[in-house]
Amino acid sequence: QEAQRVHQQLTREREGLLQKQRSLEAKLSAAGRELRRLGLILGFAPAASEDLWASEDLLQGAKNLLARADELLAFATNHRAMVASLPAICPLPRGSFEVSSAFGVRVSPFTGTYERHKGVDLAAPAGLPVKATGKGVVLFAGRVGPENPPWARLGNVVVIDHGEWFVTIFAHLKEVLVRPGQNVKRGDVIGAVGSTGWSTAPHLHYEVRRKVGDNKLVPTDPFFFMLDYPVTEGAKAVGGEEDTALDLLPEEEHWPWLKTKRYPR
Repeated sequence: QEAQRVHQQLTREREGLLQKQRSLEAKLSAAGRELRRLGLILGFAPAASEDLWASEDLLQGAKNLLARADELLAFATNHRAMVASLPAICPLPRGSFEVSSAFGVRVSPFTGTYERHKGVDLAAPAGLPVKATGKGVVLFAGRVGPENPPWARLGNVVVIDHGEWFVTIFAHLKEVLVRPGQNVKRGDVIGAVGSTGWSTAPHLHYEVRRKVGDNKLVPTDPFFFMLDYPVTEGAKAVGGEEDTALDLLPEEEHWPWLKTKRYPR
């Protein structure tokens, strides 16, 4: 009977240790995903997840993650201006919105046909402040005329140039609170949620576009860049995975027109 009691106690202790190990593995795996995402955003060559984190060896996995974190920290320290310009936060406060339309292919609520949705739609109360997601200069602010239909349907829109890599687009605004050529930083209020243009209800249409070549702006999944949301949470919110978040959709039209609206910094 004593042997049975000892066996049961050892079994419970073993299960407790295994549970702690599984919890630690999950945390290390999550940290690996976040480091991989940050590396992709910063332009690092993506390392395979197994190179960062080996589940069969907790200690080595942790060492790999720490080494990767040190590399990213050193890079960020040496490229402060670039880091400040990254569109790295959500433009609306957490808990203030619902994702009403994800990034990627969808059925248009207006035509009933399939279309490429080049950003995310965040349903939120009209008048809710909209914030710049990174440092940059306002490329365009206002309403585009009917001569540019794809842009005209966005209603009141703000376009921010974040330097070498990115442009962000904020559409259907109730009001615009910035002017072309104005310098903004991450967290500055640039407008308010509205329902202007082609819109069925108050929401923010938000895009992050990567600059490719001289005349291309390539849509990417905005949630992938929101570092205030865990990568798994963001992927779940938009129905995708982090590995596909940076899939490139060819996008050449209209950038030359935007380029003519460029203002000095």
